[in-house]
Amino acid sequence: MSSRKQKKKTPEKQLGPQIQKLMEMPVTARLVLGECKLEIEEILKLGQGSMLELDTPVKKNLKLYINDEEIAKAKSVIVGQQFGAQITEISSTKDRLKDLTDLE
Repeated sequence: MSSRKQKKKTPEKQLGPQIQKLMEMPVTARLVLGECKLEIEEILKLGQGSMLELDTPVKKNLKLYINDEEIAKAKSVIVGQQFGAQITEISSTKDRLKDLTDLE
């Protein structure tokens, strides 16, 4: 007889069906690099190679929005060959849930 020790799996927290649906709900994330205002005439002149000057200084934090609610600030980073963002400040979980679900 061989004795094998079996690892017990840590039980995952059971979420209620409504919370589970919420956790699986897709959301839109936007990382805003900056903004600029253009007149329609300027927009019509845009073409390949056009440059837009944004209002965000280079070292300033970027804003992360989830479903149009600002939830965090981030700095830009390079991840391999991709552009990314590293969170520098984030609102509390309670505030994020309240903003995303409009619950009070």
